[in-house]
Parts: sequence; C-alpha cells; structure tokens
Amino acid sequence: MAMSILGIGSGIDLNEVLDQLEAVEKNRLTPIKAQQKTINNKISGFGKLKSALSTFNSATAKLQKKEIFHGRTVSGNDNYFTTNVSSNAQLGNYAVSVEQLARAHSVATNAVNDKNAALGNDNETRTLTIEQANGQKLNVTLSKDETSLESIANAINQAKVVNEDGSTSESTVNATIVRSGTDSYQLVITSKETGEQQAITSVSSDDDKLNSLVSFDIHQADSSAMSEVAKAQDAKFSFNGITVNSASNTVKDVIPGVDITLKAVTTTSQNLTIAADNEKTQEALKEWVDAFNQLQSTISTLTQFTASDANSDELNSNNGPLIGDSTLRNIDQSIRSIFSKGQAGELSVLSQIGINMDSNGKLVIKENELEKALKENSEAVAILFTGDGETTGIANEVFAKVSSFIDSDGMIDTATNGLNSTLKSLDKRYDQVNNSIDQTIERYRVQFTKLDILINELNGMSNYLTTQFEMMANLKK
Repeated sequence: MAMSILGIGSGIDLNEVLDQLEAVEKNRLTPIKAQQKTINNKISGFGKLKSALSTFNSATAKLQKKEIFHGRTVSGNDNYFTTNVSSNAQLGNYAVSVEQLARAHSVATNAVNDKNAALGNDNETRTLTIEQANGQKLNVTLSKDETSLESIANAINQAKVVNEDGSTSESTVNATIVRSGTDSYQLVITSKETGEQQAITSVSSDDDKLNSLVSFDIHQADSSAMSEVAKAQDAKFSFNGITVNSASNTVKDVIPGVDITLKAVTTTSQNLTIAADNEKTQEALKEWVDAFNQLQSTISTLTQFTASDANSDELNSNNGPLIGDSTLRNIDQSIRSIFSKGQAGELSVLSQIGINMDSNGKLVIKENELEKALKENSEAVAILFTGDGETTGIANEVFAKVSSFIDSDGMIDTATNGLNSTLKSLDKRYDQVNNSIDQTIERYRVQFTKLDILINELNGMSNYLTTQFEMMANLKK
C-alpha cells in the first residue's frame, strides 16, 4: 500500500527512485550468481566426466578376461553330434566316429486288460523291490488297494530310496503306463539315466500273485515275467582314433575345453574343426577404443577454450566448465601414462597390435595389423592386456586407475563434494546479501515516506504563507 501512495504528497515519483536504488543494490548479487552458475556447471561437468569414465571402465573390464582373446569356433556334422568348446580348447581337426549311443534301461510287463484292476493277493501290504547295477535298491510298499498297474506306477514314482544312514534320496527309476492296444496296458519301468551302470537288474515282490506279473532278473531275462524293451548301454565312440566309453551321450572334456553330445551313429568318420574366433576379440577392442575416444571428446568439450574475438584473451561464455581444472587434467594424464609406459611381455605397447594415437589424442585401429597380431600371436595380445591376471597389463591397470577416480569417495567425488560445499557457502552468502538489500530498501522506503510527508507539509505551509502575503498586499491597496 505504501508503494502505491509513495510520492503523492511531494509530487516526486519516489517509487521510481526506490526501484532504481533497489536495482543498484541487487547488483551486489550478480557476482554471487555468477559464482553459483560456475560451480553448478563444474558439478555438471564432473557428472558427465564420471559417466564417460564409467562407460570406458565397463569396456575395459571385458579386456581383463583372458578368455576374450581365445575365442573358438567349432564346425562339424550336427546330425551326429554337437560340440561346446571353451577358450582353452586346442585348435585343430579331429575325427569322430559314433559306434553306439548311450541308452536308458526299460522293462515292461505283459499286457493286462484293465490298468485299474487289482493284481495282488489279499494281504494288507506287500513290497515291490527294484534293484539296479549302480547298487541302488528301491523298496516300494503297496497296500491291498495299490496293486493295479496305475497304483503301482504312482507308488514307484513317489517312493524314495532309504540309505544306510537312514536318510532318503530320489530314486533313479520311474514308471509309466503304456496303452499298447485296445484294452491293453503295460507297466514300463525305466532308469532315469543312461548307461550300463543304471541298468535295472531285478524287480521282485513278496506278493506271489503280483510277482508273477512284475518279476525280472537281468541274468535270466528270457524267463522273467517282465521283458526288456530297451537294453541299458554306454555310448561308444572314437575321438581321433581313441575309443571312448561314456554312460552319458554328453561327454565333458573329451579333451580339455571340449564337450561333445552324441546324437546318432555314424556310418563314416566325421570331421570336427576347432578354429580361432577373433571376431569377439576385435569387437571388444573396438568397443574399448570407441569408449576411450568418447571420453576424450567429453574431456575436450569440458575444457574447450574460445576467445571472445581474435584479439581478446577474455573467456567466451561457451567455454567448457572444467577448463584448467587440475583434477580432470590428472585423470587424463594418468590414463595416457599407462598406454605409454610399456608392459612386460613379447608385446609391450598398443602400437604393436595396430592401435595408435592420432594427433588429436584419440586411438585409431589399423584393422589389418590387429587381425595379423591376433592371428599370429593371440596369447601375446592377451598378456598385453591381462598381464599377470591381477595388477599388471593395460586392462588391469586402466581399470584400477579409473576405478579410483569414479568409485565412492574417489577423486571425482572428492572434487564434487568440495564444489557442493562451496555452493552451500555461496547460497548462504546470497541469502545474507539479499536480506541486507531488503533491509536497505525498507530503510529507504521509510526515509522516503518521511520525506514525502515533510515536503507535503512544507508545500502546505508555503501555500498558506503565499495566501497570507497576497491578502496583506490587497489590504494596502
């Protein structure tokens, strides 16, 4: 309200004068605002730097793994076998012949007309015992109402093996009912795993009536009640002329780093080729170089300098927020020093594998030289990056150094925390100066109000005296 009537008594536009004084006072905030903007830009700049470093470190981490330098490709006839190879598989051509596949053992009862019909005697309980070549014995207790094919199969599948120490474990057989014709059902018991040691050697019951249907003795298979529908057998194949027997069709480490899964019997020897796969290595190195170059672009943006004009040293408002910053400079120089110092080993610097630094400080890959180095001596390339697998090697050293920059309480966090502390002090100072300005303007307002009243009173007195003088002059006439 005071602002709206200020100056009405004096006829002077004191509001405009007060606004001008306030504008002048507000200039005291300008340097603080400039400092706040600078600090905020630096904090943002360090955030961008940390992001670029994190991306670079993620790419570096991939090169810490020696396996990336020993990629393998495998080719063979998938109709007969499939192969899985790891980085330590020896390169070469191998001959594979499959004589027979591993198979699970299966025995079956004769067909019965009703799968739910009771097949046992009138005893309240009986035991069905299944033994295997692996020494496992499964005792299945059946009640009077559990002697049908359906009930026997369910009981076998739910039963546990009781071990010598009293503990229980899963059995290695299962059972199912096969409908072999119209009103024709057979109980089939099958080992869960392949191989001769998983063979079912005996099936028997203390229920004579039931036993006449389910008894089996592998040594007297022809005279047993149950018949073999699939014989247990190990896989047999040759690998480069060496005969290999396996209980499973999947053979781990048939040679170091090579797993093979047999699928069918061969009629002729099949070729298996294990060759070097440098494509993934090249992709990882390209990703690493790209990440480093992006880091350099980020650093260039954060430290760019442009004079206001050709003859001026004054900073341009578009200059990078971290121009001249010692923390950023130390980070950049620390990484570059690792590239230049040289590593122990047959290969010591990046230029020996076709990775060079151009005049702009960025890395450039010479594809032909890199391919040649990987083809001729991938192990030496691996050592260049992985060193002793812990502290030496370009990848290990760079990763450790960059981690010290970007980890919690690292160099960047330390710099950022210092800037945030400065920013808080500036915010406090801003509030103090702003409050001081408000107080000064309020003091001016009070003074102007008093001045306005005084001038108004003086104007009133002047008008009164003028009137009196005019009256006195008129009386003398």
